Amino acid sequence: MLHDATLVEIDAAYGTHEQLAGCGPTTAMCTPIHAGQLVTTEQLEYLSEVERNSVKSDRDSRDSRDSTPDKGSSVTETPGQNRDSRDKSGLHPHFELLETAQGARAPGNYWRDVVRDKAGQVTGMATPEWICSPLRVTALTRDAQNGEWGRLLEFSDGDGREHRWTCPQSLHAGNGDELRGILLREGLTITANPRLRRMVGDFIQGERPEVRARCVTRTGWHGNVFALPRETIGDSELEPVLFQAATIDGVTLGQGGTHAGWIENVARPCQGNSRLVLAVSMGFAAPCIGLLQAEGGGVHLRGASSTGKSTALALAASVYGYPESYAMSWRATDNGLEGSAAMHSDLLLVLDEIGQLEPRHAGQVAYLLANGQGKSRSHRDGSPRAIATWRVMFLSAGEVGLSELVTQAGGKVRAGQEVRVIDIPADPNVGLGLFESVPSDITAGAFADALKLSAARHYGHALPAFLHALVRDPGKARETLSKMREALAGKLAPDNTAGQVRRVADRFALIAAAGELATAYGLTGWQTGEAEKAAEVCFQAWLDSRGTVGNAEPAAILAQVRGFLEANGEARFTPWDAMENTPRTINRAGFRKQTDDGPIYYIERECFRFEVCKGFDYTAVERTLADAGALALGSGNEKTRGERLPDARCVRVYVIKPTLWEGI
Repeated sequence: MLHDATLVEIDAAYGTHEQLAGCGPTTAMCTPIHAGQLVTTEQLEYLSEVERNSVKSDRDSRDSRDSTPDKGSSVTETPGQNRDSRDKSGLHPHFELLETAQGARAPGNYWRDVVRDKAGQVTGMATPEWICSPLRVTALTRDAQNGEWGRLLEFSDGDGREHRWTCPQSLHAGNGDELRGILLREGLTITANPRLRRMVGDFIQGERPEVRARCVTRTGWHGNVFALPRETIGDSELEPVLFQAATIDGVTLGQGGTHAGWIENVARPCQGNSRLVLAVSMGFAAPCIGLLQAEGGGVHLRGASSTGKSTALALAASVYGYPESYAMSWRATDNGLEGSAAMHSDLLLVLDEIGQLEPRHAGQVAYLLANGQGKSRSHRDGSPRAIATWRVMFLSAGEVGLSELVTQAGGKVRAGQEVRVIDIPADPNVGLGLFESVPSDITAGAFADALKLSAARHYGHALPAFLHALVRDPGKARETLSKMREALAGKLAPDNTAGQVRRVADRFALIAAAGELATAYGLTGWQTGEAEKAAEVCFQAWLDSRGTVGNAEPAAILAQVRGFLEANGEARFTPWDAMENTPRTINRAGFRKQTDDGPIYYIERECFRFEVCKGFDYTAVERTLADAGALALGSGNEKTRGERLPDARCVRVYVIKPTLWEGI
């Protein structure tokens, strides 16, 4: 269709016209022209005189249907149908929905055209043509700004399982291949006839159900309801809330076995194993992020191969669906991870093998997932696109940690990254790999295999049960979670604890509170206090691995200064009492004076600020060294001192004392 052509509507129904849409008399397949279809004024010359008289520029309102459908079927007129413009016979083209078989007619959606004589008059109805298996349009959807319109489609697959998908109207912008591809993947059967299969989109577009629903493009909490790709849990006070996206392949929720089987064979055996209990509790904690408006973030299990890390991930994934399908890999671009995060808002994102993540992206990904906001992008015309947002908690595993990946790419680990991705040792050092307790008659390896096998048999029941319990009284659930979280966070990190440690304690407290609440709902089979105990053990393991209860930056700064001096002390610092025959120092950074307590380093100011402090604000490095007693101050407490150096220069330098190495 030409963009600059004047558009008019055909308000009556016609069969196929070979000349229209570029089809010639010898073309095998042509586009059917029916009621409500738009044509250009250039195409009007191919219509007969009778047809041209029926064309008008304004569409009249739809009249009530006046044809009697077959028993067991429903009739849908084509858009723009008007009683006054119909043939005197009263017959008109329409869609029919046949829910059950009738004689030789299989269930499905049919197109019924009219038969015309040479004069263009309707003489009867054509044989019904099957388009697809039964497909219903049950609601019109739009977002809070009355944009992002769509339609709720309902149909059954070959196994008789009911499917519900909120289809965005934007999928009709092209030739409809993408729309039909999604429907086919979901189990709808569509005719292979090119002319008829294009009518699937016509049918969907032409339906006008009375029900209106509010669509959302992000899973998770929206008011007091929780939107999932295929269902919404809870009742909205105003109108139904439905998740709408161009695809629903990104979140593989599913169910197998029974919830009782999951409790008995998956959850209950986790007791006494802090990492396993923490992983399963994270499955319950992810939906609580939105309920409490908490910040996102993740936990990373770091350890050697074959310690049981994949078992912990499988058990966490079994809260949501089949473990092998629900769990994902770190092997993705940052754009790909952004899309995955947007599809898992208020859900647990399970990621395995962090070593497959591109090292140069590692630091960015930590902020990306935890901060809950994607990149700013623009349309072709330069106007900004809507920014993807999410709230996500993620569980990760790998043989290396985030900090090692960042340093592999030559980057510097920031304290914010370590707070957003909590790195804890997978091995609690009791000789059983990831486990602290296994049944007496089984090895740790066999125990891990049994747990993974059980998780593959029983899965996907705990999440909906937990959500149904939450939506019964969201206010009470929110209050209970807040109290438990606050109490445990205060226990883990007292008021005088550094801010970064308190943030990590808050996340462990939230995970524990969610696990305890799920236990109170009867969903885990654990003893009361099991999730809390696991969070305490894992938090202490993180603290021990971190090496300080204070903020991470001071420790990182001191470590960097020590590392620079240890690496360059001999090569770039000239001895204070160097003799004339002492080899010349190349690329000198300063001087080194040996004392009974250890070496004192006199560092040139420019070298200190741009090399020693690389990656940090040099004033922060000055303060940290002074607070540690490792920096000799000037007479007026300046951070530099005026010194006469062995080369006879009188300059201000940074003087690093041997106390830098005390207490390490």
